[in-house]
Amino acid sequence: MVREINSLGTPPTLKETRTERNEQKVAAQAAKTEAEQPSTQADVELSSEAQGLSALADKVANLPDVNLEKVERIKTALENNEFNIDDLVIADKLINNDDLF
Repeated sequence: MVREINSLGTPPTLKETRTERNEQKVAAQAAKTEAEQPSTQADVELSSEAQGLSALADKVANLPDVNLEKVERIKTALENNEFNIDDLVIADKLINNDDLF
Protein backbone atom coordinates (compact mmCIF):
# COMPACT_ATOMS: atom_id res chain seq x y z
CA MET A 1 0.00 0.00 0.00
CA VAL A 2 2.87 2.36 0.66
CA ARG A 3 4.23 1.69 -2.80
CA GLU A 4 0.90 2.47 -4.37
CA ILE A 5 0.74 5.77 -2.52
CA ASN A 6 4.20 6.76 -3.72
CA SER A 7 3.28 5.76 -7.34
CA LEU A 8 5.75 2.87 -7.39
CA GLY A 9 3.13 0.28 -8.18
CA THR A 10 2.95 -3.19 -6.77
CA PRO A 11 6.15 -5.16 -6.12
CA PRO A 12 7.06 -7.80 -8.74
CA THR A 13 6.09 -11.36 -8.04
CA LEU A 14 8.70 -14.05 -7.50
CA LYS A 15 7.94 -15.48 -10.95
CA GLU A 16 8.45 -12.11 -12.64
CA THR A 17 11.73 -11.59 -10.79
CA ARG A 18 13.04 -15.03 -11.85
CA THR A 19 11.99 -14.49 -15.45
CA GLU A 20 13.74 -11.13 -15.52
CA ARG A 21 16.93 -12.63 -14.06
CA ASN A 22 16.86 -15.49 -16.60
CA GLU A 23 16.42 -13.05 -19.47
CA GLN A 24 19.37 -11.02 -18.21
CA LYS A 25 21.53 -14.16 -17.95
CA VAL A 26 20.61 -15.27 -21.46
CA ALA A 27 21.38 -11.81 -22.84
CA ALA A 28 24.73 -11.73 -21.03
CA GLN A 29 25.66 -15.20 -22.31
CA ALA A 30 24.69 -14.28 -25.87
CA ALA A 31 26.81 -11.12 -25.70
CA LYS A 32 29.74 -13.11 -24.31
CA THR A 33 29.41 -15.76 -27.02
CA GLU A 34 29.32 -13.11 -29.77
CA ALA A 35 32.40 -11.42 -28.33
CA GLU A 36 34.33 -14.72 -28.17
CA GLN A 37 33.55 -15.85 -31.72
CA PRO A 38 35.84 -14.61 -34.47
CA SER A 39 34.33 -12.44 -37.12
CA THR A 40 33.11 -14.38 -40.15
CA GLN A 41 33.48 -11.37 -42.42
CA ALA A 42 36.73 -10.59 -44.13
CA ASP A 43 37.80 -8.02 -46.64
CA VAL A 44 39.43 -9.67 -49.62
CA GLU A 45 41.06 -7.85 -52.48
CA LEU A 46 41.87 -9.77 -55.64
CA SER A 47 44.87 -8.90 -57.78
CA SER A 48 44.29 -7.81 -61.35
CA GLU A 49 45.62 -11.19 -62.48
CA ALA A 50 43.09 -13.02 -60.29
CA GLN A 51 40.30 -10.78 -61.58
CA GLY A 52 41.34 -11.58 -65.15
CA LEU A 53 41.33 -15.30 -64.40
CA SER A 54 37.92 -14.99 -62.82
CA ALA A 55 36.59 -13.23 -65.93
CA LEU A 56 38.05 -15.96 -68.15
CA ALA A 57 36.51 -18.67 -65.97
CA ASP A 58 33.12 -16.98 -66.37
CA LYS A 59 33.53 -16.86 -70.16
CA VAL A 60 34.53 -20.53 -70.32
CA ALA A 61 31.58 -21.50 -68.12
CA ASN A 62 29.24 -19.82 -70.61
CA LEU A 63 30.66 -21.60 -73.66
CA PRO A 64 28.59 -24.43 -75.10
CA ASP A 65 29.71 -27.95 -74.28
CA VAL A 66 29.65 -28.92 -77.95
CA ASN A 67 31.30 -27.21 -80.90
CA LEU A 68 28.23 -27.11 -83.15
CA GLU A 69 30.17 -25.99 -86.23
CA LYS A 70 32.49 -28.97 -86.00
CA VAL A 71 29.53 -31.31 -85.49
CA GLU A 72 27.90 -29.95 -88.65
CA ARG A 73 31.12 -30.38 -90.67
CA ILE A 74 31.50 -33.99 -89.53
CA LYS A 75 27.82 -34.72 -90.12
CA THR A 76 28.01 -33.34 -93.66
CA ALA A 77 31.23 -35.27 -94.34
CA LEU A 78 29.62 -38.50 -93.09
CA GLU A 79 26.54 -37.97 -95.26
CA ASN A 80 28.76 -37.41 -98.31
CA ASN A 81 31.04 -40.36 -97.48
CA GLU A 82 33.96 -37.94 -97.19
CA PHE A 83 34.81 -38.56 -93.54
CA ASN A 84 37.82 -40.81 -93.21
CA ILE A 85 38.63 -42.46 -89.90
CA ASP A 86 42.23 -43.44 -89.34
CA ASP A 87 42.07 -46.22 -86.75
CA LEU A 88 45.81 -46.01 -86.05
CA VAL A 89 45.56 -42.31 -85.15
CA ILE A 90 42.64 -43.02 -82.82
CA ALA A 91 44.46 -45.91 -81.16
CA ASP A 92 47.57 -43.77 -80.72
CA LYS A 93 45.58 -40.97 -79.07
CA LEU A 94 43.81 -43.41 -76.76
CA ILE A 95 47.09 -44.96 -75.64
CA ASN A 96 48.73 -41.57 -75.05
CA ASN A 97 45.77 -40.08 -73.18
CA ASP A 98 46.45 -40.82 -69.50
CA ASP A 99 43.35 -38.90 -68.39
CA LEU A 100 41.13 -41.77 -69.47
CA PHE A 101 42.72 -44.27 -67.10
